[in-house]
This record gives sequence, structure tokens and C-alpha cells, in this order.
Amino acid sequence: MRILLKGLAMLLFIGVLAGGAANVSATDDFTVKVRLTNNLGTNTSFDFIPQGNSQLKEDKTVKLEKGTRYQVQVSSGKLVLKKGSQTLKSGLNTVTVEPSVYSKANSIHLYKPGSQTIHPYLGTILFRMSGTTKIQPVNSLPFEDYLKGVVPSESPASWGASGGMESLKAQAIAARSYVFSKMSQSTLEIDDTTTFQVYKGFMWDPLSPHYKSAYEYTNRAVDETQGQILTYKKADGQKGFVTAYFSSSNGGQTELPEQYWSGKLPYLSTTQEDEFDTKSVLWKLNWLKQQLPATADVMAPATWWNTTGELNLNSAIVGEQSKTTFTNFKKDLLKKAKAQDSTVESIKIASINNIQTENFSNTGKVQSITLEMDYYIRNSKNGALNFDMAAGAASKTLAGKDRYDTAVEIAKETVGTEKAPAIVLGRGDVPADALAGTVLAHKHSAPVLLTRNDSLPSSVENFLEQQTVKGATVYLLGGTSAISENVEEELSQKGFQTKRLAGKTRSETSLLIAKEIGQMQTVLFATGNDNSSDALSASAYAAAHQLPIIIHMGAKSPEATLSFLENQSTEKAILIGGTTAVPEAVETALFDRGILSNRISGKDRVETSLEINRLLPMNGKNLVVGNAHSFVDALAGSVLAAKTNSPILMLHPDPARLPAEHMEHISKLTKDQAYYLGGESVIPSALKTASNEYIGSSLKKHQAIITYKAGSSPNMTAFRTLMGGANLKSVDFDIVDAVDRFVMDGSGFGHGIGMSQWGSYNRSKAGHSAEQILNFYYQNVSIEHTSQFVK
Repeated sequence: MRILLKGLAMLLFIGVLAGGAANVSATDDFTVKVRLTNNLGTNTSFDFIPQGNSQLKEDKTVKLEKGTRYQVQVSSGKLVLKKGSQTLKSGLNTVTVEPSVYSKANSIHLYKPGSQTIHPYLGTILFRMSGTTKIQPVNSLPFEDYLKGVVPSESPASWGASGGMESLKAQAIAARSYVFSKMSQSTLEIDDTTTFQVYKGFMWDPLSPHYKSAYEYTNRAVDETQGQILTYKKADGQKGFVTAYFSSSNGGQTELPEQYWSGKLPYLSTTQEDEFDTKSVLWKLNWLKQQLPATADVMAPATWWNTTGELNLNSAIVGEQSKTTFTNFKKDLLKKAKAQDSTVESIKIASINNIQTENFSNTGKVQSITLEMDYYIRNSKNGALNFDMAAGAASKTLAGKDRYDTAVEIAKETVGTEKAPAIVLGRGDVPADALAGTVLAHKHSAPVLLTRNDSLPSSVENFLEQQTVKGATVYLLGGTSAISENVEEELSQKGFQTKRLAGKTRSETSLLIAKEIGQMQTVLFATGNDNSSDALSASAYAAAHQLPIIIHMGAKSPEATLSFLENQSTEKAILIGGTTAVPEAVETALFDRGILSNRISGKDRVETSLEINRLLPMNGKNLVVGNAHSFVDALAGSVLAAKTNSPILMLHPDPARLPAEHMEHISKLTKDQAYYLGGESVIPSALKTASNEYIGSSLKKHQAIITYKAGSSPNMTAFRTLMGGANLKSVDFDIVDAVDRFVMDGSGFGHGIGMSQWGSYNRSKAGHSAEQILNFYYQNVSIEHTSQFVK
């Protein structure tokens, strides 16, 4: 019989394909093939235990013993059958386990890898490759026994004991019709999910480890309707098979397939009120209007972005199903945002501003839904994460092809459309003199420019010619070994006044610059080490407050420096950097001369820069950023910073080492402009990107308005699929606009097309027969026997 049934199954398909529903005959039972994807899916291996004697179809000499555990594995793209450590057969394309006799006593128990959960099945189990590394099990068994594993999976078997026997019979006929019609459409293999029907295998008999006594009712329902299916009359007069759609609950009104999907069906042509299914399934979904907590500072998103989620992601507030629908929607919104801009890395939904629906006039169910919301974006650019900020502190890079050109670009930004009334000129490859000169430059509203030892760079010449007052004074910092007489002569020839401030050492040069500044009640001490950016970090503050910068070299302070300060009645010295930069001996010597001192330092040059910015605050609305490890490009920037009383911050070029806490602090001050001093090799784009996420004014709001509409794309089915059918249970819902949330207040479970299982149950309890139930939910159908249509 088993072989005959398999042949008959093929004849079913041949007959249907050749001549439709006509001229087919022979039996009420045939074999179905079910791909086991619901509870088993694909895996790298499966275990199985035959409950009776079985054999391997691919090699009938391999006998599979009752009660013995076997394993199917993948090896080199082929299947291997093993018994413990023993290989029984290898190099197989398929492994087919066939019971010697088809019976309930000869079921096969399947196990996922490493699991002891039993999945029992009757009939044949075929293992085949899925891709190159996974195995897919397929169950073949007689149609009617398949239905006994379907009906209790789709309807509660216990209904049979409480007046629902006719409902279970209607379910059996509908389930049989549904699969029969699918198989007549050339579907030679179905699966065990809701794509076809849920099938849980051999659960329905006392010999099954999953048996429940209530299954006697679903068994009766299948047996008492054996072979019965629904047919309808086609337009050409021939009979067609009814794809008997059903759902848990229609909410009190049946749905039309053309409104939920697209195509019409002649046996589902009427929407009608279902008085037996008005309040069977009621549900609610909550979407809060304000999604981010008040603690989420949009001025400083980096402090909370990774740790704070939308309120709808908290199931304790909105419930698990509401959380799931929101999560799914957010993932889809992120996908849409990425499609528009590939740099989008993540989003936060700030608020749900509106949810509104339009309903079908005939069913009252939702025809379209429109959701409006605001959301924020974090991008990933140049290897760094940054936030999409609204207009605030603009970002501007001041850079040339080298340090000389960069200083000119900074000078242009400093003077704007005006002409420089004076120039402070330092040597570009020996920065100490120029560092001390920044205070002098600010005094005269002059930019700092850099030069080579023996010639002016062309960019400097152009600036002098085009943006400097004719006859202006150019201060030369350092002796002729720093800036040669050739440069001085060239300046004179151009009509500029020159004034050289030069001592025998860098320290003495800084004293001459200090004297030129004039005020020396308070001074700054900084190292003249060419590799230290400490003085530059403090130079903007020093320039703005006209505090001379005294350059220190060596283990102790020279007598000339101490005498000079004593003669100038200096009262206080601010020591910039640690004791390696400015030794303790300097502090002691100053104290001995009656000069009080305090030190500002950090564990490295970046930390020192942060401490300077903390203890010597500049409260302007700009920020000037330089590279603490390649700082010469930023030499001229202190004058630019001092002009607007804004800090200059020396950072490490690695964006991962950005001082987040300090950046959060200055983000509240930096409102107008952030200047980055130097080209890509000095200030990498990734550093600018990372910095900009802090100093933009606030997160930029993006608006999304998304509509799902029946008959359009995306449609309402797509919306329900996105939300999850177990969460957005139907399209029969209202939107309640509450104080703090939108509530989707719904009824029904499923698409509502065809038979309602709850409606069927209530009709059965009211005395309706299975035939009456089916004739209510399906129009102009007949109940006939499969034997008429199977050869």
C-alpha cells in the first residue's frame, strides 16, 4: 500500500496538471511530502531513533534497528550516516529512513543536535543537503495521517469536549481542502509552517510521547470527514478546488481577499458580519508619543546614545508585544534611512507625532495607516562615528600644503576682510620664538606668520602684499640664525618696518618679547623644547590676557630671567607643564625672589592641554583644535582663538583617544565655529568627524512619514508582516489618541478571510453543523470526496 500510495500521489499531480479537477479518480488517501522547517529547520546534523525496524533506502543492506540512536552529519558537502562512532554509510546525497511497515508503532523520533527534545513522525524521513553545510529533513506520509497532525495544531482539540466537534470537523475539511488545492497547483512539497499549515507530526496517538487525550476529538474530526474537500464551480463550468483560507478570529466581520491581498476569489466574494465572533480576541498595542527620556541631552548625544533606548523598547512600560512591534518598525526605518544614505549607522526615534488610519467602508477594517515620527541619526564616516547635528558650531579646516601656507590660511581667517596692521614673524622649523610671540601679535591685532631661515615663502609674500597695511611693522622673532638678514632686507625692500627681538638664547628672546608687551605682573613659564605643545595650549589665554610667555630651557632658571622679572615687579608665574618641562628648581628660584607660582600640568601633552583649558577657561563661542603631536601647524592659531576669547585645544590625532568628558563640556560653549588647524596628515578626517559629534549644537531631527495601504506598495499585509502577525493580530483596529501614547485597539486574530476558528467554534456550540459552518464562510461551495479527483 505504501508504494501504491506514493504512486497515486504522483498521479494526483499528473491528473490535475493535465485536466484540472475533471477525469481524476481512485482513492481518498495519498502521500504528502512535508519539509520540516517549523521546529527542526536546517542543522549541521540530526539524530534519530526508529521506534520499529527500518532500513536505509539508499542501501537496503543497511538495517536500522529499533530503539537505536543514529546520526546524520555533513562531511565535504555529502551526508554521512553514523551509529555512535561507527560510520555506516558516507558520501550520500540523501539519507532516507524507511520503516519496514508503515504503522503507528513504527514512528521515527528526530532530535536537533545536542537536544533531547523528541520530534516524532510517521512514515518516511528524508535527509537532504540544504546548501553546502546544512541538512533539511522532509517527512512523507499518507494525507489523512498528515491532517491528524495539522488539525490539533491549528484548532484546540479540547473544543471537541465542549460543543465544538462540528467546528473541528469543519477545520478538518478546510485543512484538507487548503492543502489539496495547493498540491493541485504543482506544489509537490509543502512545509509545516503557516505558509501552508502548522503540522506537528505524530502527536495524536497514545503511542506518541506528546499524546493528549483531547486528540481523540481531532482524530474523530479527520476520520468522520475522511477525504472531504470543498469545491466550487469555475466560470468555465468546471470544478475547482477551494483554497480554504482560515484564521483564528475575524473580529466580527469577514474580510475580502482582494482587500487584504489583491486577487479576488469567487468562493470568498462577500464580506459579512459574523455575530459568532465579535469579542473572541481583543488586543492592544501601545506606542508612546515621546520616545526618549528627558535625560537624553540632544546637545550631548555621545553621553547616552549607546546606553539609552527608546521608551517603547521597555516592555515593563508598554508590554512585550508593543516592544516587539516598535523594534521591528525601527529596524525597518533604519533600513530605509540606510537606503537613502549609506553612512547611516544607527537611529533613535525621538517621537511618534501621529498615527492615523483610513478604513474600508464595507468591512470597517483598516485600509491604510500613516505613521509620522521624528528620529535622529548617527553616521559612520571615515572610520569614525559622528552625529547628524543641526546647525550650530560650523566646522572649518584651515590648512595649506605645508606649515607656512597653513599659517597664512589662519592669518586670513584672523584678519578677515581687513588688512593686518602688523605682522609677527617666526621661524617655522624652530617654534619656540614664535610661541612667545603670540601674545605680542594679539596686542597689535597682528597675525603670526612663519618663514624659512633665509627666504620668505611665496604664500607669506602674497599675504604681505595683499592683506597687510603698507609700511606696517614686522616683528622678527629671533636672531639672524633664526631669521636671516636676507629676509629682513627683503621685507624692507617691500616697504615694511622691521623690528627684531633677539636674545642670545630662546629664553632671552622671550624676555625681549615680554618687555615689548609691557605688562609683567603675571607671566607664564613654558618649556622651549621643540617637541612640546604646552606653551601653545596656554598661548590663547596668555594672548587674550596679555600675559607674557617666558621660555625656559635647562635644569634651572637663568639669573638673567630671574633678575628681569624681579626688576619688572612680577608677582605671579604660571608654570605650564610638569617638572620635566619646567623643573621644580625654577619654582624654588621664583619663590626666593618673591614671585608666587602655581603649576598646570597633566600626565601628557593632551592632558596638560585639558588642564589648561579647565583652569584657564576661555568662554568664547569658537574652538581651535590642533594636533598635540604635530603642533607647528597650529602655531598661528592662538591669535585666532584669542580674538574671540576662545580656547585652543591640542588633541591626539587618534579619534578613539578623544577626551569625551572635556568635549562634552566645551560642546556647551562652542556655538559658532570649530577650527581645525592642519591638513589630513595633521588633523585626520576621522578626528574631525569624532570631534564634530560633540560640538554641533544639537541632534538634527529627521522626519519620516510612512504609509501602508491596501492595493499599494507597501500594503497592509506588509505592515502586519513587519509588526509580526502574533503582535498586530489583525487589521481590524482603531487608533486611540491618548495623552501620552497612541493605542492600536483591535479585535480579531489573523487575516479574517474565510473561516474564523473562533466563529466556527461558537457556531458549533450553537448547533450548527460542519456543512453549515463552511457554507457561511465560503460562498457557493460543495463538499465532495477526494476520490473523485485522484487517479
